[in-house]
Order: sequence, then C-alpha cells, then structure tokens
Amino acid sequence: MRTVRDSRLWALTVKELHLLRHNRRLVVQLTVPPTVFVVLMGFALNPKVRDLQLGVADLSRTPASRELIAAVSENLVFRVAGYYPSAEALGAEIGMRRLDLGLIIPPDYDRLLAQKAPAPVQVLIDAVNANTGSIAAGYLGQIFADYNARSAGGAPPGMIRVAASVTVLFNPGLETSWFVVTGVMSMLLIINGALVASGLVVREKELGTIEQLLMTPAQTLEILLAKTFPILILLVTDLLVSLGITRLVFGLPMRGSLALLVLVGMMAGFAGIGIGVLISTVSHTQQQSQLLAFFIIPPLVILSGAVTPTESMPRVLQWAAVINPLGYLAKAVRGIVLKGAGVEVLWQPLLGLLVFAVLLYGSSAVVFRRQMG
Repeated sequence: MRTVRDSRLWALTVKELHLLRHNRRLVVQLTVPPTVFVVLMGFALNPKVRDLQLGVADLSRTPASRELIAAVSENLVFRVAGYYPSAEALGAEIGMRRLDLGLIIPPDYDRLLAQKAPAPVQVLIDAVNANTGSIAAGYLGQIFADYNARSAGGAPPGMIRVAASVTVLFNPGLETSWFVVTGVMSMLLIINGALVASGLVVREKELGTIEQLLMTPAQTLEILLAKTFPILILLVTDLLVSLGITRLVFGLPMRGSLALLVLVGMMAGFAGIGIGVLISTVSHTQQQSQLLAFFIIPPLVILSGAVTPTESMPRVLQWAAVINPLGYLAKAVRGIVLKGAGVEVLWQPLLGLLVFAVLLYGSSAVVFRRQMG
C-alpha cells in the first residue's frame, strides 16, 4: 500500500522545509517580529493608568493641605512632579504638556476646614487624551470621596469637607476621536513615507534603472532627492486632506498655525523617507523590504504614544519613546491642532523631530551613496 511518505506532496513538502531551514533570514522575519509585536501590544494596550504627572499649587501651605496632597499622591496613579507658586504657572506647565493634571489649593483652605465649611479645591486635567483624562477624573472623584469619609470627624453626616472642581482643558467634551485621529495622522506620515520610499528604491534596484541613473552626470544625493521629493509632497498633501476630512467628520479643531503644521509634516516626511531608504539599502527584493518594515514600524507606533499613552508602559519602554521620531511628531501635531501652541511652546518636540529628520535622511543618503557607488 502506498503511504504518505511515498507521495509527491510529501516529497515536495520535505524539499520546501529543507529550503526554509537554510533561509534563516526568512525564518527570523516570520517568527521574531510577530512575537515582539504581541509582547509590546500587551504592554501598550494596558487599560490601567499610572504615573500621571501631577503639579501642585499649594497656596495654603498648611498641614491640612499637605495631608490632602498626600492623599492624592499616595497611590501609583498620580506622582507629584513639582510645586508651583500660582495657578497661572501651573496652568502654563499643563499647556506645555509637562504635566498631565494640576491641583490648586486655595489660601483659606485650612480656615474653611476649621470652620466645618466645604473647602473648594480646583483640579485641571489635560484632556488631549480623552480616555486618560476621563480615567484620571474618575480616580480623583474616588480619592476625594474616600478622603471626605476618612476626615469627616464630628461633621454632620454627608457633609463634604473638600469640594473639588474639575476643569477639563483642551478637550472639554472628552472627544476620544480627537486623540485618535491626530495620532493616526502622525502615524501615516512616518509609515507611508517609509513604505513608499523603501518600495520605490527596491523596485528601481530590481529593474536596474538606478544603475542607469548613476551613469548620468547627476550626483547620488541629487538622484535620491529627485526620487523622494515627490513622495514628500504627497505626504504633506495627505496630511492636509486628512485634517480637512477629520474637521468635517469629527469636528476636530484647528487652533494653531497651518504653516507650522505643514513644516512639521515636511520634517516628519523626511524622517519617514529616511527610514524607508535605509530599509531598501539592506533589502534585495520588495518582499524583504516589506518584512523588514513590519519588524521596524510596529514598535515605532506602539512605543510612540501616538495611539496609547506611554504612562501605562514599563519605565524601560517609556525611555525607548525618547528615541522615537513618531513620539515627537504626535506631540507636535496635537500641540498645534488641539492646543494652538506655537514654536515657543513646542520647541522641544520640534527640535527632536528636526534632529531625527536630519539624522535619518542624512544617514540614508550616505548609505545609499556608498551602496550605489
């Protein structure tokens, strides 16, 4: 009787397995990236919120006010990042994205408590990320309720000792779509730039047209710029089209400078194209470039804070976001679109994005010139 081992299917399958065993690059590309992607998604999509940066304007400076601050910061959700002399200074820090929320304690806080009267405190929440803002407001509501219950003492039942007034900044309606669409707009600039540039250069290598261009008087850098500049124009156009559509569909505001947003889009486009050209220089076929892009792009997206807050990730992954151009891009886009911030406020993410654009595109040009030479 003929067995499975005697069939042509078995013989062909064994042959392909032997070929696959010798193709170590393909084995690694098909196993390592998905595993890393799953692990990173497990950290990034953690619904818990922790280590939110809390600023405090303690205008009372009494034991009672310090007790309230300790009650707010004794858990892992809020971490006191600094004390500020006035509510205005605290609000400015929140506007510059250095703080996630602020607590303002009035000067007469201790006197009102001594008189058994409700003591008002104000909470300012940066709600650019509506999900994080709503979760933080929920945590604070529970913290203040527990604090009132513990410190009621001889007060009448149900009396509120601390009356918290929560002010939601930049996104008063807590529209989650605003955070999501600005993150996706940022992602598309980097991802599309990398994918299109890598595919275009690898295709030119496969067809042999790059070698023909090298025989012309044009310099290698001129060839690279000529190949990638149309991609840059398309990326910026796509950014503006996406902005217009999201304004119509989701009511996304445009509070900042459109010219500054275009400049940010150009810097991000150069960074994305630089990543794509670097991918193409180590790839011989379009399939290899796509698999390598799949290994590089998902970690860039997950660890950037573009779609999920980095506060809920382990500390080492938060440090990884520092070397991620998409993280600087998302901060800049949200600062311009949602906060109306200018260069004087966004100079840090703008500078970081510029550095990455120069490094990535410049290094890609150097590697491309050496390979073609």
